[in-house]
Amino acid sequence: MPLEEVYYEINQILGNNAEPLESVLLVEEYRRYWKPKTVRVVLLAESHVFTSDEDRRIVIPPIDDLPGYPKQYARFVYCLGNGERDLTNDPHHPLRDGTPQFWKVLYACNNRIGNLEDFRPVQRGTSFPQRLQNKIHLLKSLRSKGIWLVDASIVAVYGKGVNVSRRSRTEVLRESWRSYTRQVVTSANPEHVICVGKGVAGIVEKDLRAPFPNRFTVIPQPNARLSSKEHMANFRRDYEICNL
Repeated sequence: MPLEEVYYEINQILGNNAEPLESVLLVEEYRRYWKPKTVRVVLLAESHVFTSDEDRRIVIPPIDDLPGYPKQYARFVYCLGNGERDLTNDPHHPLRDGTPQFWKVLYACNNRIGNLEDFRPVQRGTSFPQRLQNKIHLLKSLRSKGIWLVDASIVAVYGKGVNVSRRSRTEVLRESWRSYTRQVVTSANPEHVICVGKGVAGIVEKDLRAPFPNRFTVIPQPNARLSSKEHMANFRRDYEICNL
């Protein structure tokens, strides 16, 4: 089913309270920009964060070595302006944005992690110019290795503009997966699917265990309440799967 049609189906579930269609299309544009030519590993997460009309008015300036990169801000990890106010230099840039925990997941897919200090290249302790270059290098490396981030839901199910019950959130995830994302993942024919979060896994596992019987792994959300040792074990597993 076309993305726009799925959006309107989901908007009915949310009582016409979904984020703007233009935001959904923008996030999809970012996702397609970073799609590898050959997908080896799909990171299957839950959703991006609600992106308003006002958010999209924030301009992402041209970035060297990223021709054709989207020019509007989105609250999505593939948007380099998300969490990087120094990139947009816009007074309307959100005060609290970014997904630092998910950058750890991406970084661990590309780098063997020994301790938490290893994440410094993409964290605030590194200067903005260097951190931006590190993030660009990371995303390019993931793309070249065939690692692609896909969200089960095409619309945001979290964020300031989202006010839905857990039941409705689950219904949105199911509809989005059934009508759109399942085909995106299966048609990519990855060697492995890493499902980020048990909530997502509960919705997609039945459909993915059959085509990927020994190639389907579930890891906790990066902000899950786990010990440092448990988080480190998950980061190492990400690396092992993505670098076979």
